Formats: sequence, C-alpha cells, structure tokens
Amino acid sequence: MRRRSRRLVPITFRGKVPEGEIDTDGDERLFVRQLREIGISSSRIRNTILDYYRAYEQRSAWARENLLISGELEEYEDRLEDEWSRYRDVVFEKLNGETAETVLREAGQKLYQWADLESGNISSLRIRERVTEPYVVRGCFHILANINPLPRIYWHPFFLKRLREVLAVNA
Repeated sequence: MRRRSRRLVPITFRGKVPEGEIDTDGDERLFVRQLREIGISSSRIRNTILDYYRAYEQRSAWARENLLISGELEEYEDRLEDEWSRYRDVVFEKLNGETAETVLREAGQKLYQWADLESGNISSLRIRERVTEPYVVRGCFHILANINPLPRIYWHPFFLKRLREVLAVNA
C-alpha cells in the first residue's frame, strides 16, 4: 500500500482548456462569485476557471483510472482546508464587524493571493510529493470554494456569514 501511494500520478491536463468560451462575467459558479466579491480582475478569474477545470478533470481521470488510494483525495482536501484555515486565521485576525468593506476585500485578496501564487510552491500541499503541477493545488482550492450550499473555503472574511443570511431568507 505504501508503495502505491508514492507512485507518480500522471499529469494530463496541463495546457488544456474547456470547450467553448470562458465567460468570466457570466459564470455564476460559487467559486467565481467569491472572487468577484473580493474584486479579482476578469483575467485572473479566467486563470482560476482554467485551474478549476484542469484540476477537476485531472482528479476525475485519476479516479477513473484507479490511481488514487481509497480516501486519498478526501485526506488531501482536509490538508488543504487545514492549511488555508491557518493562513486565514492570521490574515483575518484583527478584522471585525466594524472593519471597512475595502479592508475586508483586501484581506480576502491577500488570502486568495496566498492560495493562487504561493501554495503551489509548498511541497506539503501536494497530493503526492512528486506531483508539482500548480494547477492541481490551485484548482483544488477552487473546488473546495465551489461546494454548495456552503463552501469549505472562502476568501472574503464575511462570505459565509452573508451566504447563510441569504440562504435563510430564501429557505
């Protein structure tokens, strides 16, 4: 079992793009709406959509080909969420209900920047040691940010609170 967990899983979605046009303004998926909430530009949202697509398709291919050990993906997502929550706690530590919206958005941007630009270089955030393709890490963060009705991760400090309020009104 240990031997198999060290095997390199193939990277087959580098450079792949989804069929059709990427509509950054019209995309209503939760992970995209979250990025708009903190003021991320359309060009960066486009990159996010590509990372999401590539990671989603890559994970699906690994699962179809039985290349993952039972529970490996769930454990990986738990690790990502744990590291994200540690960084989130530092970034959001001094924020409160009186904090200006611009400061809240900047905090969300800082947290997102860590996930987007730094997390791919952290070896402990790789699904396997030798899987170094950054889209896997970044895309998995977006997959976790896309879980409905409540995402496992979020960027804006009050995103979950606001989402719960909207869901309660619509329930």
